[in-house]
Amino acid sequence: MQDYTLYIENARIIDGSGAPEFNGWVYLEDGLIKAVGRDGNDDSKSYKSIAEKIIDAEGAVLAPGFIDVHSHSDVSLLAAPDSIGKISQGVTTEITGNCGLSVFPVTDLNRDHLNELYASYGVSLDWNTYAEYKEIVSQLNPVCNIVSLCGYNTLRAAVGGYEKQDIGTNGINQMKDILYESLRCGVAGVSTGLLYVPGKFASTEEIASVLSIAGEFDGIYTTHLRSEGERLVESVNEAVDIARKAGIRRLHISHLKTAGAANWHKIDEVMKMISQARASGLQVTADRYPYIESMTSLSVILPAPYDDMDDVTIMSRLASREEREVLRELLKSTYQVERWRTIRLVATRLPDYSDKLGCIIEDIAKDKNCNPVDVVCDLITRDSVNVMAAFAGMNAENLSTIIGNDYTACGTDESSRPANYSIGRSHPRGFGSFPEFFKLLKNHMPLEQIIQRVTSFSAAVFNLQGRGMIAPGYAADLVIFEPENFKANATFAEPHRIASGVHKVFVNGQLRYNFGRVIR
Repeated sequence: MQDYTLYIENARIIDGSGAPEFNGWVYLEDGLIKAVGRDGNDDSKSYKSIAEKIIDAEGAVLAPGFIDVHSHSDVSLLAAPDSIGKISQGVTTEITGNCGLSVFPVTDLNRDHLNELYASYGVSLDWNTYAEYKEIVSQLNPVCNIVSLCGYNTLRAAVGGYEKQDIGTNGINQMKDILYESLRCGVAGVSTGLLYVPGKFASTEEIASVLSIAGEFDGIYTTHLRSEGERLVESVNEAVDIARKAGIRRLHISHLKTAGAANWHKIDEVMKMISQARASGLQVTADRYPYIESMTSLSVILPAPYDDMDDVTIMSRLASREEREVLRELLKSTYQVERWRTIRLVATRLPDYSDKLGCIIEDIAKDKNCNPVDVVCDLITRDSVNVMAAFAGMNAENLSTIIGNDYTACGTDESSRPANYSIGRSHPRGFGSFPEFFKLLKNHMPLEQIIQRVTSFSAAVFNLQGRGMIAPGYAADLVIFEPENFKANATFAEPHRIASGVHKVFVNGQLRYNFGRVIR
């Protein structure tokens, strides 16, 4: 892609600092912002005269590119580097490797599992280290900047596999050595996914010991809490405890929520705990997608003993008819019929469910003239690795409370996917989180503060030097958009409909998105 000097004029500039907007211009050179000025500034003519290309913003807002602090694009960006789902929302940087799941380090103990997990993307995980993965990403040149976290679950599996076991002193030391090398090569920190195998088998002491290496690098610790429902308060306390024991300065809680009506009342206690931790000097932040239906693997609903198995093992175990009957009876005895009204099928590779995507499990069962448990068993038996579901159970008022906190950033919790469903199907948040985030906050704070939240604030949380502001010397990550027309169009029925209102997006000074079209 050719480099050129660029002058953007007639813009309502909101620079990411929280300061009031002003009418002005920006001059870009070598992927950086070289000059910023107000209309009428004498420098404007000289910079405009030397620019090789001039763009008229036509009175739209010019802001720093938005930062998706919770992304799962680790492999999807290799399969579809255009990332239209993200860049069409104004996203220019994605933080990947969340929820304990990164695509490095890879060893003989986790390679087959990871390849099975990502089989639908058509990408083989042939690398071993972060440095090797980073080089592959660089060669593909995806449209968005990528910043990686090391996933604790992947790291643990690289050393000890996915079995329930004490990793031992030797395993902890191996994990530390691998993590040290990853951090030395530029990884931003460590994420845990303590709901998932094998992270759920790790003790507080084990995690803190391994994370002490991240503390030495001033890396961030992000966590999908061990529980977001029944044991939410205890899980927040554990996260704070781990950070302190590990010498971590920055703790970030992923997709902070109160899951399940029985836990909605815990919001006040959780907010108080976070405030107390912040007052004590721990830099606690959070992210949230602006929806009240979550999405993850359907298998998370499985009771014991399946709750301690990864999806590959579950499918292998359920190859037996007897085992399938055991699972069916367990589900019938564990859940009331009302449960199947709160789960929505989002994605599966099974063709006989292709017309049921976006539908509630109970409704699918009615269409198929069977019991909802039979639908769940069928999906998990034949496609546990790929079947994704959305789960109702969050509270709209609590969502507003969480997003309203000045320490909460926006995250999609999604992969960057193409619009054509060729590598799977997203939750609507993959294409609509940022306009929905703006929508929820617009009646509570000025636009300048909302933009600050998704730009300079998010950059500071993840220590992204030179990004998140419109100022000389910063990376030229920019979005031209109309806030009044910034609207999410994605639904569960049509989750890949791109957002409205974004005109142009620049990444490192290159025009990458132009009125609905990605430019490579």
